[in-house]
Amino acid sequence: MSFLAHTMQGAPPAMGWLAPAVLAMLFAAAAIDAFTARIPDPLIFFGLLLTTAAQGFQADWPVAARHLLIGFAAGVLVAGLNHLWYRFKKHDALGMGDAKWTMLAAACFGPLPAAVAWGLGAWLGLAWIGFLKLLRKPATRVHFAPFLFVGLVVGIYWLRLR
Repeated sequence: MSFLAHTMQGAPPAMGWLAPAVLAMLFAAAAIDAFTARIPDPLIFFGLLLTTAAQGFQADWPVAARHLLIGFAAGVLVAGLNHLWYRFKKHDALGMGDAKWTMLAAACFGPLPAAVAWGLGAWLGLAWIGFLKLLRKPATRVHFAPFLFVGLVVGIYWLRLR
């Protein structure tokens, strides 16, 4: 379990349990999003609380605060991009669930794996839309969190474990 601490930036080996716990919460949120088009707030905010408390007690409180701020910055960035899109196009580009999901991912694993999640997730989402077009099914709305989750797992592996 201690090798999983390497998936989180600046985490001591004793925190190896946090990575699978947060990944399980992010997976659950992505699965719920896939079927209901909603990211549950309590799950995300419990994950933020758990991540911050674990980092504070097992690493250092300034480290925990910095990672929480990184998570908030990532969430604000996604929400801000959506707000800009809405001002010009008069419809949302992203759901705020994606911003909350990104907030937890960045707070636990750092901004680089979260950025990889967005880059790869966007390509996977486009591939899904193309696949639906091939099947002649309308792609009215794509639930993005499942693609973000796959991108995050690949980003964690690529940046931290290989």
